[in-house]
Amino acid sequence: MSKVLEIEAALRQLPAQEQWEVARWLLDALEAGNAGATQPSNGGSVSALPDYSTRRRRIFGDKVLPNLVLMSRSEERC
Repeated sequence: MSKVLEIEAALRQLPAQEQWEVARWLLDALEAGNAGATQPSNGGSVSALPDYSTRRRRIFGDKVLPNLVLMSRSEERC
């Protein structure tokens, strides 16, 4: 059995309050690990979002991609 599955099973057996404490501890540990990545000057916990449009342009260039959601919705109506 996987150790991750064992940990998950053990966490599910804990009372809800203790599950939240473990979750808060994990989040604090993750934030402490990423402390140097993006620290706002005002001391808050706001981090910058990735620029998806720039990434898309870097991968696909200036191609115009079809909106697959709109295409599937129009096919459903027919």
